[in-house]
Amino acid sequence: MEVKELTEKLLLQEFGEFLIEMQFLGPFEGEDLDVNLILKEEPADLADRDYRIHRYLLDKGFDVLIGYDVWDGSDEL
Repeated sequence: MEVKELTEKLLLQEFGEFLIEMQFLGPFEGEDLDVNLILKEEPADLADRDYRIHRYLLDKGFDVLIGYDVWDGSDEL
């Protein structure tokens, strides 16, 4: 499974109920992929979810940068 497919699967598992949109960028120098998530709200355990994803991807040999934004409804997506 390629890095984008694997990352998308993990993000949907961890953030599915909070997720509005995923934006994929890169790869950039030193990283395999950049992802920006737009969330409905920030989960209380964001750090734990983020850690599980990063740990799994690193164990598979992928360096993925993930950013999180909470949509406040004031702008269009």
